[in-house]
Amino acid sequence: MNSEFKLVLYPVDSGLEIDLDNLRKHLDSLALLGAELVDLLGADHYTVGDKFLSYFTFMGCSPDIELEPQTDKPFCYLALESFLQPQFVLGSNVKKARCTSCKHDLQEITNSLNCSHCDKPLQLDKINWRKSAFIAKTWISIGNIYELEAIPNDELLDSLKRLTSVQWKPAYIRNAKLIEV
Repeated sequence: MNSEFKLVLYPVDSGLEIDLDNLRKHLDSLALLGAELVDLLGADHYTVGDKFLSYFTFMGCSPDIELEPQTDKPFCYLALESFLQPQFVLGSNVKKARCTSCKHDLQEITNSLNCSHCDKPLQLDKINWRKSAFIAKTWISIGNIYELEAIPNDELLDSLKRLTSVQWKPAYIRNAKLIEV
């Protein structure tokens, strides 16, 4: 069962081409990936690996994270997602932001990606989405992680930077919506 809540790790270079085989091998070498979940969730979905918990700081007194696959309730999994064109990824939890041209609050993000006030194209990469939206061609989704429930540590983010030569950041997305940019 796919989760509506996801922690997403993405490269800051929105046009970066990432070979999924190399990314998969890298995550496997970190023991982040477990068994494939093709039958349950589809291609490029995996259970969490043996060292998964060591790459995150979990917030709160007692986070409720199900690590074993379940058919009747959400569980934690990893998914490698990749597209030919950059995607603007946001969710129902997107934070308030301002148009970089007219400085008015963005009321609604539509497929046109223009400001509803000044009608100028939104400079999506210049807007501070406060970890609730991003632009990328490839990213890693970690399902069933609520907003700020888990924070990736520097060891994980640095290893992704060494692999791709660009910085990676986290975002927390609920009910993801993708818009091709």
